[in-house]
Amino acid sequence: MPESDLPSGKQLGARLRAALTDEQLGKLLDMAGGVGVLRSLDGALRAADPDLADTVSKILAGDELADSSATDVETSDRRALEIWHEHWAAWKSHVAELGDEQGVYANHDEHWHPPYFDPYALAEDLDGVAAKLAPGLDRAFALTDEPGRFDQALAEIDRGIARYPDWVQMNEDVCTLGPHATVCALRWIWLGLATKPAAGGLFVDRLWKLENEYEYVTWNAEAAGRFFAELPEEAGREIHTRLGAPPFVEVSDEVRSLWHRVRVIYEQRFDPVAHLRTCDEYLERDWRYGEPLIAAATARGDFAAAEREVARTVSSLLRYDVEEPWQPEAPLWDAKRCGRMPEEERALLDLLGRWEVIAEAGGRRARAASCRLQQTLWTSADDWLAVFAAFADFRSRGGKAAVGEKLFGAWREWEVDACTPSGEPPAGQQVESWVRWLIDARRDPASHRSGLGEHLEVWIEGCRTHAAFFGRHWRSLALLTRSLPQHDQIKSEYPAFATHVLLTQNLPGKCAQSMREALASLELAGIGPMPAWTEHLHTLVPSPANSSALYTEQAVWMKALSEVNRPRYEALLARWRTEFSRRRNLWKDMKTCGCPGC
Repeated sequence: MPESDLPSGKQLGARLRAALTDEQLGKLLDMAGGVGVLRSLDGALRAADPDLADTVSKILAGDELADSSATDVETSDRRALEIWHEHWAAWKSHVAELGDEQGVYANHDEHWHPPYFDPYALAEDLDGVAAKLAPGLDRAFALTDEPGRFDQALAEIDRGIARYPDWVQMNEDVCTLGPHATVCALRWIWLGLATKPAAGGLFVDRLWKLENEYEYVTWNAEAAGRFFAELPEEAGREIHTRLGAPPFVEVSDEVRSLWHRVRVIYEQRFDPVAHLRTCDEYLERDWRYGEPLIAAATARGDFAAAEREVARTVSSLLRYDVEEPWQPEAPLWDAKRCGRMPEEERALLDLLGRWEVIAEAGGRRARAASCRLQQTLWTSADDWLAVFAAFADFRSRGGKAAVGEKLFGAWREWEVDACTPSGEPPAGQQVESWVRWLIDARRDPASHRSGLGEHLEVWIEGCRTHAAFFGRHWRSLALLTRSLPQHDQIKSEYPAFATHVLLTQNLPGKCAQSMREALASLELAGIGPMPAWTEHLHTLVPSPANSSALYTEQAVWMKALSEVNRPRYEALLARWRTEFSRRRNLWKDMKTCGCPGC
């Protein structure tokens, strides 16, 4: 019977929905439909709409559970599908933007540059939608008859990207789907094949076909690898067998490819011997392959082999030659200069820790001591007291004296280099740094304290008496001045000088704190750098002739000079009044900075 022929009472639901808000309609149902009333309607509901009857029944059953705080909300199949289609419409709206040089994925950084396709923005948007699609995906698949939906969706993305005009720069980028989008697409494709014979082989063949059909779309390999790892065991065995035949044998050599990742996952599960061979073969290309080799050697009690595998793994991580691996008796500073990702930093420290344990188990105490020392040198190089304690611990644990001195010398030069200002000394020359003397004196005051004091007196006097020497080393002098125990007094007396002249160099980590502690503990009397500053600070003040509008730099240096040597300041100020009298911004900035007489 057409809806228009129904008695007006049977259209009451539609009329109420049109007339009331959702909140009002909910209140009406709460008041009018107690559990008993709704249960009495089960037969009528089931005859009219079984999906509606099932949903109401589930909700009533959930309300009667003791745990009424359960958060799982039961929805009808129709409502679930409606939600799915709402999210899918958002996916389609993003894809519809592709190919349009004025669309959101054609990035226009500068109006005079041609636009370029932004695959990362597309992947991010699609992944946000996929995160909402994922919870209802299995249900939506069961309620629809569209096993090829994601095949078509990926094809639409590929065609959309290909539609960009020639003047849109592609930069040879592909759209690597995000983790949620990857899993959604793989899950949908898998559900369409899961009940068929040899589903695992069919699955990889389908993915291989799609991979070769699409030019601009690819999977997130890490997320895809996790998906494969969670497939049923029978499917996993089928996939493992299939990957041993063409074309997968040829393409699985690239360690970053999906097929290599999947091959390794299933080798590890179904063929451990082959997995260890693979790890040995690819260790030089990816340090992560070392873990199974180390674990296997340790498990069989072959600590010599375990050490070899740790050495190869560390060398792979550091990008050294695994055939001539790094050993913990050698410095690590070249590797530290290169910088490491946080994951690699953690992995290196973990490997050094395991190497220490393995060496101890194998009776190699000196090697174990070197491993422990290297961990401190890597993590706490700028904490001098921690480093000194680590070297003392190294000796007590049986570390070799020659190794300790070599590593100490290498660490000391690392710290000297970290404290040496840029351009000092000239390129290719070793700096004769007072920091080197300070480190030796702090490590062994009895032997080196007096030598440090004599060196500093001569060096500071050289800065005072020779303008050229001061010009080359004033930054090192600034570092010394701010590290001395009397720095607080200097800062109180010369605040602008302390702020703008002494703080021209940044030091890593705890280096500045270590330097201050060392100079304070050594109690060096008579070390006074201020006469050198008084004599030559005026030579560092930048000339206004080198600026055209902003003179903040000149102003702060003049303020510092006025504190340290007022007569020199007055003489320079008088000269500037003659040479730069018309530079109003100069005098304005100097007045703002508080320069006397401006």
